[in-house]
Amino acid sequence: MDMGERWAEYDGLRGRVPSWHPVGVVVEADGPVVRRHYGTHGTVEHAPLAPGTDIAGLVRRQQEAFAECGGLVEWKVYGHDAPDLGPALTAAGFTPGWERSVLIAEELPGEKPDVVAESRSEIRSLYAVREQAERAWGIAVGSPGPHAVPYEEMIADGASEDGDVYIDVLLQHGEVTAVGWVYADLTRPFKIVGGLSGDDADFVKDCTTHWRTQSSRPLLAEAAGPLRERLLKAGFTEAATVRSYHWRPAGTPETTRPAQFLDWLHDNGPLWDRVYADFDFKPSTTSFPAITPPVPSAVWHLHSHRRPVPRIPEQIDAIVQRGLLTATESGEFVYWLDWQHDGYRYDPRRTDVPGRPPRPGEGTYPNGDYYLHLTDDLRLGTFGHPWEQTLTVWGPALLAAVEAELTCLLGEPVRRRG
Repeated sequence: MDMGERWAEYDGLRGRVPSWHPVGVVVEADGPVVRRHYGTHGTVEHAPLAPGTDIAGLVRRQQEAFAECGGLVEWKVYGHDAPDLGPALTAAGFTPGWERSVLIAEELPGEKPDVVAESRSEIRSLYAVREQAERAWGIAVGSPGPHAVPYEEMIADGASEDGDVYIDVLLQHGEVTAVGWVYADLTRPFKIVGGLSGDDADFVKDCTTHWRTQSSRPLLAEAAGPLRERLLKAGFTEAATVRSYHWRPAGTPETTRPAQFLDWLHDNGPLWDRVYADFDFKPSTTSFPAITPPVPSAVWHLHSHRRPVPRIPEQIDAIVQRGLLTATESGEFVYWLDWQHDGYRYDPRRTDVPGRPPRPGEGTYPNGDYYLHLTDDLRLGTFGHPWEQTLTVWGPALLAAVEAELTCLLGEPVRRRG
C-alpha cells in the first residue's frame, strides 16, 4: 500500500465515533464532527468537510457545547481541509497554535532493538516501568513537546480491552535515560506515536523500529523540528500537515477528570493494602464475614422477597449513590474497587448527569467478586460480598443516608457494629 493510500485510510477514520474511549471522557457526534470532553479540556475531530458545509455554524455549535463544560478546546486542521476552516476558527476566537507534519511508517519485520517495552495488558509491569521512567525523567512535565498525546494524558487514559499502550525506555547501565510511548488501538489500523522524551537519533530509531516490529500495523506520528528530521531518517514519510487551533470558554476550568482509571502501582494496589490492614480483610468463598468494618456499620443480606430479584441490584445502587452524594464533600472522589481487577475513582457530582460521563465500575451489588465504594480516607463506604451475599455500609453520614431505604428494600440488618 503506497503512502497516498495509507493516508486516505487514516483520513477516512477521522470523525468516526470510536468503539472505545477512555474512562471519564464524553464523546458526542454532531454531523461530521466528533467532540471529546475530558472534564479538563476538549478536542474536535472530523473528516474533510463536504462542499457547502455551514462552517461558521459548525464552529459555533462546538463552542456552545464546550461552553457548558469549560477547559481549553483543541481543533486540528489538516492541510487538505476546507480552506475556509482556519479563517472561520480565527474569526470565532480560536488562536492558531503549533504546526506539525503527519508522518507514517510501515511495519518493519526484523530484529527488535535494545529497548525495554511493557504492554498495557501487563499492568503491574507497565507501571513499574512507568515509575522508573518518571523517576529518571523528572515526571512528564520535563519532556520536550508538545506531543501528539501528552504523557500525563496517556497515563490518565488508563486501561482498554480494545488496545494496548506501550512505554519504551532506553536503558544505559541499567538506568532509564529516555522514554517513548505509543497507542496500539486494536479497533484501528494504525498505532499512534504519543511522544518521545527526547530527539536523540539513536533513541528515536530504536523506539520506532521496535514499535514497527511489534505488529502488522503502521505507525502514525506528528512532529516538527528536530524530532521530525529524526523520524524521517528513521524511515517515516510525510503524508500531510496539521495545525492546531485553541479556544478557551469563559469560566474556571476543572483541574481533574470526573472519572479516572486507577493504576495498580500508584493507586489501586496501595488502597487495597489499606483495606486489608484496616478492615482485617480475609477473602474466602466459605469463611464469613470477610471484613471487620468500622463503627458504626450495618450489614444487610441481599436476598429479599419484598422486591423482584432482578431489580434489586439497580435499586441498591441507586440508594447508595444518593447516599454518597449526601455523605461526601463537594469535589471529593469516591473509589470503586473490584478485587483482583482494575479500579476507578469518580466524582459523584460530575458523573451520570447530562453532559458528563457515566460512572465507571460495575455498581454496588457484588456480581461475582468483592465490590467496594469508599473514600480515600476510608471513613465511609460499602462492601459487597458475593459469596455471603451481603452488603456492608459504614460511616455515620453514609449509614444515616441509606439505612432506612436499604432496610425497606432488604429487611433488617443481619449484623451491626456501634
